[in-house]
Amino acid sequence: MRDIILFIIIIGSIPLILRRPFFGVLMWCWVSYMLPQRHTWGFMFEFPVAMLVGVSTIFAFFLSNEPKKIPLEKPIVWLFLFYIMVFLSWLLHDKTPFVNELALKVFKVQFFTLIILTMLTSRKRIELALLVVALSIGFYGIKGGVFTIVTGGEFRVYGPSASFFEENNAMAVTNLMVAPVFVYFSAIQSDKRLKYIFLLCALLIVVAVFGSQSRGAFLAVIACTMFLLAKTNKKLIAFVILLALLPAVYTFMPAHWHQRMGTIIVDEEAGEVRDGSSASRLNAWRAGINMSFSHPFSQGFNAETPSNFIIYAPNPNDFVAFHSNYIQVLGKHGWMAFISYLMVFFCAWRLSNKVIKITKNIESLKWAGLLCRYLQVSLVAYLVGGAFLSLAYFDLPYHFVITITSVYVIVQKELAKINVIEEERNLACRHGV
Repeated sequence: MRDIILFIIIIGSIPLILRRPFFGVLMWCWVSYMLPQRHTWGFMFEFPVAMLVGVSTIFAFFLSNEPKKIPLEKPIVWLFLFYIMVFLSWLLHDKTPFVNELALKVFKVQFFTLIILTMLTSRKRIELALLVVALSIGFYGIKGGVFTIVTGGEFRVYGPSASFFEENNAMAVTNLMVAPVFVYFSAIQSDKRLKYIFLLCALLIVVAVFGSQSRGAFLAVIACTMFLLAKTNKKLIAFVILLALLPAVYTFMPAHWHQRMGTIIVDEEAGEVRDGSSASRLNAWRAGINMSFSHPFSQGFNAETPSNFIIYAPNPNDFVAFHSNYIQVLGKHGWMAFISYLMVFFCAWRLSNKVIKITKNIESLKWAGLLCRYLQVSLVAYLVGGAFLSLAYFDLPYHFVITITSVYVIVQKELAKINVIEEERNLACRHGV
């Protein structure tokens, strides 16, 4: 029955997508992040849902009157450079079926990210896309939060199969990234019931972060809390109240959770690492760094192989994935890609700071500053949590980058209109009108 319902929804959406390409963006966000086909058991389980929606959207987009211009702000310029470096690393290294499949997946996701960017032309569209993304991921976070409470935190929370955030650690960081989006929607609501519903969703998502038993996400929670305490004002008070509940959540978790979090610390005086996975991770990081010096574009998509670890790892027998966004980019695509990758988020951060500053005293644009501030919290979660995860290709952080860019472009246009109105008003006053 689920298969039939989902099939009707997907097929029924195509005429709407062909009429309004932005509806395709919303459908893409839904099927890409929630993966509804993974909740079926029949023919829809392996059905190419994302491909069908994506192709329909791209076809409709190029035939529509939608603007085709990509705003070349600094984060997007660096993003293009990152794409080029990744493409060259794929082009210049051996291409196995696995490598080609991974590269195709990455390029499809990033290409569609640019399509979304061109259509984020208004506040309404930005918020609709963010809401669909937040609800799609939040579905698992809210469910995971309830599961954690009901089970007393005894079991880990995982994401949907075949997704970027299937693993418990990735699930935790992904949830932490969307929690600020829920708080933003709570902050802009005039209806108190909706305000509290969004806040409750954010709280359950944070509970799910703890329930994932991810040490990297735990560090990201601390980083986000410190950032909020440093930047807090009355507009962020809702999030501060939310984070004030974290000690209660921390206390609620079972003993084995506290023991696992305790293994974050390395006992060097005792001459041993308290968690063997830490040593494996450090070994993989050193291997990735060594690979980055072997070739201008490092070792390509196929860098994480036992044969490469034999050559580049301090302990060649300890083969694990890189488990770090930064080492993932560095070890697979080289220093130029690594610098481009970092600059994408650095420039997005600066752009968001600029939006916050120039909208501070403009009532009609305060939503933009507020949104950018919350997206900064999301970026903190990604940049800190991602230091221990391989999520360099995950489309969610790039969606936040293009959202910040789109907000900046909209703010610039609105400020230009305001300046024109002010000039006309001043001119009228000088002529005594």
